[in-house]
Order: sequence, then structure tokens, then C-alpha cells
Amino acid sequence: MYKTIEELVDKIDERNTDGSVSELIGVSIDKCFIKSVANTNGTDLSKYKVIRKNDFAVSLMQVSRDSKIPVARLEEYDVAIISPAYPIFRVKDENLILPEYLDMWFKRSEFDREAAFIAVGGVRGSMPWEEFAKMKLPVPSIEEQRKVVQAYKTITDRIALKKRINDNLAAALSSMYKEFFTVGTPENLPAHWKIAPFSDIADVIMGQSPE
Repeated sequence: MYKTIEELVDKIDERNTDGSVSELIGVSIDKCFIKSVANTNGTDLSKYKVIRKNDFAVSLMQVSRDSKIPVARLEEYDVAIISPAYPIFRVKDENLILPEYLDMWFKRSEFDREAAFIAVGGVRGSMPWEEFAKMKLPVPSIEEQRKVVQAYKTITDRIALKKRINDNLAAALSSMYKEFFTVGTPENLPAHWKIAPFSDIADVIMGQSPE
């Protein structure tokens, strides 16, 4: 069963009118939220949009140029604020579609290609919200969605674990390299080490032998 995005989500326009939220974020081209490094001193944060956990934010500018829509689901914060330029939307009924499942669909390269094709006629390659909202996606049963989401989570968790292992191995190798090959001065050499000519460990068969 296929449904349009507008059948599945509500567009949200909650503003930070009382200025109570100060965590400012944005959406990257890699479809994740990034903490803003902008200097907000003197900025009126009451005009910024409030985004809550499991809400989505999307940038619909220059879609055809980038061949990608920066769209992400908020997981890192319970609440944050974002530029008014970003449309914010929220799943209407989690018994119909899981936010995690929708998030997975947005990450597909096929979604980006379809969006870029639609956006070709837009001003500067942008996509109006109305066109974005008309895009369709398959919506299986909620039980099937849970299975797909769990399988995806298992794979991504394994990838993250392997990355941590690789990072730890790289750090360990770097430490070993520094320990064994950064010898410093002759007085600081490890026991049984010495500084000697290269010719003591190799035969030079071309060019002049180093002294």
C-alpha cells in the first residue's frame, strides 16, 4: 500500500516564543542534525522553530543541484530550535507508520533521485513543500515495519561497533609506532637500542652508500 507523505505527517510550526530553548541545530547534506556554530549573541531566538524528538526537518532548497534532500529525524535532543527556513513535520499516527521506518525511506538513494527529478522545474532547483508532500512511499503493516527497522538497527549497530574497534586498533598502532620509532636522543633510547648507520642493517646496491 502506497501513501503520500502528507497522508502520514503533520507539518509543525511551533515557535520559540518565550526563548526557553537555546540548543540551535541545523541539517547537514548527510541527513543528520549538526550543532550550530553560529554566534547567536543578540539574535532573537523567539522566531526560531521548535523541533522535538522524532520530529523531522527538511531543506528543500537546491535539491536538483545537490541531487539530495537534507532531511533528518531528531534523536539527539528532546527539544531544540532550528532556522525558520526548515519545514518541520511529525508522524501523525505511529500505529500506521513508524518514524524510524520513514527515516529509513528518506535515506534511500532512490528517494533522492526522485526528488531531484521533481525539483528540476523549481526556482533554483528547489522543491515546494506541496510537491514534497505529494511524494509516495510503500507503507507495509506495522509489524513488518518493526522487523525492517530492527534488522536495519542490527546492521548499523554492527557497523558502529566495527568502526569503534578499528578506531581503537588505529590508536593502539599509533601508540606502538610512537613508542618504538620515536627514539628521541641517544640518552633516552630504550634498553638494548642503539643508533647506527643504515648500512648496518641493509646493503645499498645502487647509488652511494650513506655514511
